Amino acid sequence: MNVQVLQGINLENTITTIKITTDKTPRTELVDLVKDLHPVFMEEYSIEGNTISIQSKLPHFWKETAVALNNFSSNEWSFDLAKSYILGTVIKKQILSMSTIPILHAAHELGYETTQYFIEQGFTPENAASKFNRYYGIGIGQESEVTASIASSRDSHLAMMTQSDKWLTNIMLDRLKLPIAQWELINSEGHLKELHEKYRKPYVIKPVGLTGGNGVTTNINTFDQAQAAYETATKAINSRERAEFQKKIMIQQTVQGEDYRLLVIAGRLEIVTKRIPAFVTGDGAQTIEKLIAEINKDPRRDLANPTHILKPIIIDDQLTTYLKEQGLDINYVPKKDEKIYVRKVASMSQGGITEDFTDRVSNQIRYVVESLASSLHAYALGVDVICKDISKPLTQENGSIIECNTMPESYLNAFPVIGDQYPQIGKIVVKGLVGNKPFTKKIVYIGKDIKKLHAFLKTQTDASEKTGILSNGSIYINEEEINANLETWKALEAMKLNASLSTIAIHYESIDEVRESGLGFDRIDAILIDNKYESEDWTSKLEGYKNLGLINTIKTV
Repeated sequence: MNVQVLQGINLENTITTIKITTDKTPRTELVDLVKDLHPVFMEEYSIEGNTISIQSKLPHFWKETAVALNNFSSNEWSFDLAKSYILGTVIKKQILSMSTIPILHAAHELGYETTQYFIEQGFTPENAASKFNRYYGIGIGQESEVTASIASSRDSHLAMMTQSDKWLTNIMLDRLKLPIAQWELINSEGHLKELHEKYRKPYVIKPVGLTGGNGVTTNINTFDQAQAAYETATKAINSRERAEFQKKIMIQQTVQGEDYRLLVIAGRLEIVTKRIPAFVTGDGAQTIEKLIAEINKDPRRDLANPTHILKPIIIDDQLTTYLKEQGLDINYVPKKDEKIYVRKVASMSQGGITEDFTDRVSNQIRYVVESLASSLHAYALGVDVICKDISKPLTQENGSIIECNTMPESYLNAFPVIGDQYPQIGKIVVKGLVGNKPFTKKIVYIGKDIKKLHAFLKTQTDASEKTGILSNGSIYINEEEINANLETWKALEAMKLNASLSTIAIHYESIDEVRESGLGFDRIDAILIDNKYESEDWTSKLEGYKNLGLINTIKTV
């Protein structure tokens, strides 16, 4: 097997082309599977001999997928094994979900390149967090920012620190005098008894750290319930390794009303979503257990598919306990059209659904959540609110902010089950991140005399700017050599990720290097061609790309 990447515009196609040569005649079922998932993965593909040529702006993805294509084509792997590797390993690690896909796709549509940020090839080692596979540079050089799903380099350390600790979130809400229900930390089981007597019933007990809704118990009225809730929270905390500050448990006055997630981007409230706890609707024949199994067959709940917009309902202790509180169990057969809630908490991670409420939110609530996001210096912030009426101000009687998150599952806001959807979420994020930043100039020189490139750059750049040049495997910044003996693609990605560069230039000594590696950029400001090549046939290809708007200037030097 061999993998060749023609980066950016190249002499074969208008976008990056990944050429995978398999050991046996290539089979296309897996390529078609990926193509049908979402347009972000590829535009088109073609086959010539044993080589599959894939046009895609995600070359890292296809380089890691190549092993599955080759092993399936060679009958070493079954279709199911190869599919599992692509969906369960490559996509899960590099993309994961519809919180990432719309952002990458929007960046490509808006003309910004995307580059995997931390990982040059392969994946993070087993002892490192998998999330670092999903960090991407949006844009290159000085125009770039970094995203991880909807979180980004524009999110302050303050925001990330606050969102991971509900205690600190509540401290900040108190400090800003924003609406929040009474709360305290529980220091011990003995302290719990004291707090139980102090708090108006019912109340909530929950971990202060991020647990995806696990360990949260609502509607607590008795001390026995409080002790059970404390144990549930402790169990959720101990389910994995956590920092010391995330091991705290808190009590909070119950806030009556519906559960909402409000998504703020760049200081502006963009989407309001009502979160509805997981439920089943009876058909008069099937048990709750079987109804849940039917619900989980919905492809929108298939976590193996990166385009899922819902999550499955899992039967666990919390679910069976809540049914027991209602005098039910999973073997109960609901009457036709009888609705049975199987979760107390309206958490999407626990199988709930969503409804759009963006046009119904009050101005006061809008100002409250925008104030919180701006004060935390969070580029993107999901704010959870419980209130009786989202169209009225938050008051002690109407509701409260509950918590916030700098890396919310934004697809749950963007693609609600009921009401309007917001596929433009990716463009909102990308434009806000990089839309007002100065563009990085992209220059390509084809010829042996690098002095011609230097002379041109001096006419295009200011002395205060930093210019990066890749030539013969070496990286230069303002003509000072930074590193040498590098593979072309590695050196080019390094320069693209270097946010200090206002201009990035690539020097190819011959057209054969271009044929081997591509021109390097999705769009090019200027291509300089040594005058000895001006009558070559391939120059007409470049003129065609210029006519398409992919190249601004072609200059013979």
